[in-house]
Amino acid sequence: MNKIVNLWRKNKMKNYQKLYYQHYYEMFPNGAETEVTRRECFAPAEEPTPANPFKQRWFYDPEASYAVRLPRNQTGEVLGKRNAADLKASERYQVRKAENCPGELDKPIAYGDDGNEVFIEVTDESADILAILEDQERLSALISALERLAPDDRELWTCLVNKVKKQDIADRFNLTLDGVYYREKRLKSILRSDNTLKSFYTDN
Repeated sequence: MNKIVNLWRKNKMKNYQKLYYQHYYEMFPNGAETEVTRRECFAPAEEPTPANPFKQRWFYDPEASYAVRLPRNQTGEVLGKRNAADLKASERYQVRKAENCPGELDKPIAYGDDGNEVFIEVTDESADILAILEDQERLSALISALERLAPDDRELWTCLVNKVKKQDIADRFNLTLDGVYYREKRLKSILRSDNTLKSFYTDN
């Protein structure tokens, strides 16, 4: 019996930190993200404490080739668990395909207009697919919005998220304090006007 079947029967997930990703991110408690190195993303997790009982979790998207180190709070807990459920559902699908329809589901059922093969997709009924897709879209929107910022704006956003003192920010960017407040106001205006981000918070 192949390795993936053995892993499923032992109720163990694949180690997604062993995969290569093109991009690595860290999400802050307020939902903002910044791109980091692989080492920073997968740095050892801190142990839960009475002050912060949440475990360190990650969000993996092998197809889009990015991984996110999630914050140790309720948001990170929900995103991490849903992502794990999605990945586990994908593993279960691979197991069913291997055990019940060896070879058959690997065959294309048609060819698209671009010439690419089209395969049958089997949905795992136990996964909350809509919730998973919404989480993935929200993460992608946040990452995309931050990537569209100019490098200086991304650096400023990181400083603001980390609550760096305004005077230290002024020194770093060679600005006056008034200049820092202006840049902060301008940056927040840019993010608030992002159409993709607005769609997540105006529908409710």
